[in-house]
Amino acid sequence: MYYDNFNLTHYFAPKPGYPSYYVGYAESEDGVRWVKPEMEAFPFAGFPRTNIVAIGLDGRRANAAQVILNPDQSNPDKRFIVLYIGGGLRLAYSADGLVWRTESEPIIKYHTDTMNHLVYVAEHSRWHQYLRPSLRSNGHGALPEGNRHTGRRVALAMSEDLKTWTQPRTIFYPDERDEPDYDQAVVFRRHGLFMAMYSQMTQESGKSETQVYLATSRDGIHFERTWDRKPFIPRGPSGAFDHGQVSVGNSPPIERGEEMFMYYYASPEGQHSWYKETSVGLVRFRKDRFIGQWAGKDTGYLLTRQFVLEGNRLLLNCTALPIPYHQRGVDGIRVAIIEAPDYLSRETTYEKAIPGFGLDECDSFTTDHIGYVVSWNGSTDLSALRGKNVYLRFQLRNAGLYGFQIAP
Repeated sequence: MYYDNFNLTHYFAPKPGYPSYYVGYAESEDGVRWVKPEMEAFPFAGFPRTNIVAIGLDGRRANAAQVILNPDQSNPDKRFIVLYIGGGLRLAYSADGLVWRTESEPIIKYHTDTMNHLVYVAEHSRWHQYLRPSLRSNGHGALPEGNRHTGRRVALAMSEDLKTWTQPRTIFYPDERDEPDYDQAVVFRRHGLFMAMYSQMTQESGKSETQVYLATSRDGIHFERTWDRKPFIPRGPSGAFDHGQVSVGNSPPIERGEEMFMYYYASPEGQHSWYKETSVGLVRFRKDRFIGQWAGKDTGYLLTRQFVLEGNRLLLNCTALPIPYHQRGVDGIRVAIIEAPDYLSRETTYEKAIPGFGLDECDSFTTDHIGYVVSWNGSTDLSALRGKNVYLRFQLRNAGLYGFQIAP
């Protein structure tokens, strides 16, 4: 774990070699209990052994660090890539993730004041850099009344070589249903999808409290938010360590068995107060259960878009609740595989299930599973449908669906 340290004294009374922001390092066997090793290679502030691994170029400043494994492993000295704020936005490289060599010139010269980070888009051989836009990047400045919040948004710059970058362009910003500030955001890939965890700030209606919300994108540029705008990681209750602020860092969720771990920045007070101790919190949830569609006692239906079926099993990440014995047979989840309409050769007026794969042939079930294999008349084999254009229709009652996969 790489985490930020903030020294308030050095922030207001800076002196050489004592930066206000620097990066600490910790290790864990289970992701819950952490050890901060004291290492001889990193003396700081008169202490010969510390767990501080970065203080920035010339000891000026290092914060909002993102450490990732370089997709290009041809140079062992550049096995790890580090992006951090320190007189602009800077790149550094490392062979072991501890000793860093910072590039002499920043890749972005203005102060980005947020959790900036890189995402490698392998299918396009290009890097996405998510950061704040250059206009008043810290959220303050002399703009007309009503435009104060225009700096706290998410911008995107692109590069093919980590050296030459496009102009950062704003891509993701609050709408009329949001608070007017997006304080932090982290974008990561999951099963090809771009997922964003972003923090809204209640600066105008509160005391700069933050909570984490979810958005998704197919291309990393155009993002969609949930319709209800419920927080993915809400603030804790009054008096809790995370009552004031819940904000994302630069880490995507970590997969651990059937769970995912998501770490976040926490404070008992909003950002209006700098004088409270801050900490790192942990959210644990079942794998890939970022969002779900639920039906209660009234039956609900979901129809997918058309796709080419490639694989021979249908796996569901789902929860179907136990129900009274006299209702069995109608509760739970059933799936029909619908043939794509053929408008060229015949008239099509309604959807038609592929024979043997209708709702009535599907074996209904109640379970809580991250990869339940669906069957029709006792068979799970879909190999006869490989290469066909199909839809899936889900029938749910007292059940929820988080995702599906056509698997080998």
